[in-house]
Amino acid sequence: MTDALNGKALFIDFDSTFVKIETIDELARLTLQDDPDKDSKIDLISGITSQAMSGEIDFPAALERRLKILSLTSESIRQATDQISSLVSDSFKTNRQIIKEHCDDIWIVSGGFFEVIAPIVAEYGVSESHILANTLLFEGDRVIGCDRSSPLFQDKGKIRAIESIETSKQRVVIGDGHTDLEVYLEGAAEHFICYTENVSRQKVLAQSKHIASSFEQMLEIVNKI
Repeated sequence: MTDALNGKALFIDFDSTFVKIETIDELARLTLQDDPDKDSKIDLISGITSQAMSGEIDFPAALERRLKILSLTSESIRQATDQISSLVSDSFKTNRQIIKEHCDDIWIVSGGFFEVIAPIVAEYGVSESHILANTLLFEGDRVIGCDRSSPLFQDKGKIRAIESIETSKQRVVIGDGHTDLEVYLEGAAEHFICYTENVSRQKVLAQSKHIASSFEQMLEIVNKI
């Protein structure tokens, strides 16, 4: 088997990178569908998401604000996971076998939720131990928040989470948002690839040396850097 990753360790964002959408926006769409104020609430959540991804507000504050708007349950989480599993980015689907073959050197790092991410990336060979994400807290069937002790719930959480992983290989962060870019800017990874298959954020693009619009293009960059 050839090394398509060229001896690198990949840390791949989930929302708008591995999948086409933002998980919390999809959760909002599903859980608020019968809410008379659903349009304004969905717009509010999407606006907070956009601000967080562009670095205008810190991630913990954004996550708490969005969770307060939603009334999540174990059933809504299951429904969202089923829906999002059909929304994996097209070029990731095409390269599913390559991801499976190199899953030992691939981590998913996300401010999203472990409970949603794990069953989706399992289909691509990524084990639970290679998922760096927030964990939801439940009271019965109702979501009451996130585990605040997780690095991913804190400001600069992706930096802390990636720094906790032991690997002798060069670290490459692939993602669309400011939280991905800052991993590189803060020195927790040797390289950053701005991923634009699903969304392009101008503030992130402006600071990015490497830009990929597909998994194939990302691999080409990984093999050059």
